[in-house]
Amino acid sequence: MRLVSQLNKKIALFVALACLVLGGSLSAFAVPTNQVARVETGQSVTAACCVPIGPTVRINEPATVTPVIVTFNTDFVVNGTSQFGLSVNGGPCTFFGATVVPSLSFGPGSNGPFMSSSFNWVVLPSDGLVQGSNTFTVCAGGATGGPPVKIDLGFRTLTVQIGK
Repeated sequence: MRLVSQLNKKIALFVALACLVLGGSLSAFAVPTNQVARVETGQSVTAACCVPIGPTVRINEPATVTPVIVTFNTDFVVNGTSQFGLSVNGGPCTFFGATVVPSLSFGPGSNGPFMSSSFNWVVLPSDGLVQGSNTFTVCAGGATGGPPVKIDLGFRTLTVQIGK
């Protein structure tokens, strides 16, 4: 009986520690609401590269400015090769990673014109981040140097995570 009691205490302690570790790790992934934008309405843009299309999110950099990771997800239809980029603090559209969204061609089994894509960009302090408030706005248009392209956007999200 005493052995069962000791075993139950060890199991309870293990479960309690596991819950603490899991709870702490989940809160590390939490993102403040000003660092997240979700758009649930469509938008149509026709532009050469690149014009601000939104959404916009903002972070507050500490005294020591650190890199941020920006993630943009979208459903889209394009009628030519286009690019997605990022405007930092109202600056020009810049590319901090993958940018190109190719024109789509549909094969057998396709059920619609919308595709989904995700862009992950790393913005470094040398890319224009400043201590205090920083804004990030998605920009898009036809491929650099090319003609204007029509981009139809569906649902989309933008998140910014600051380095720790």
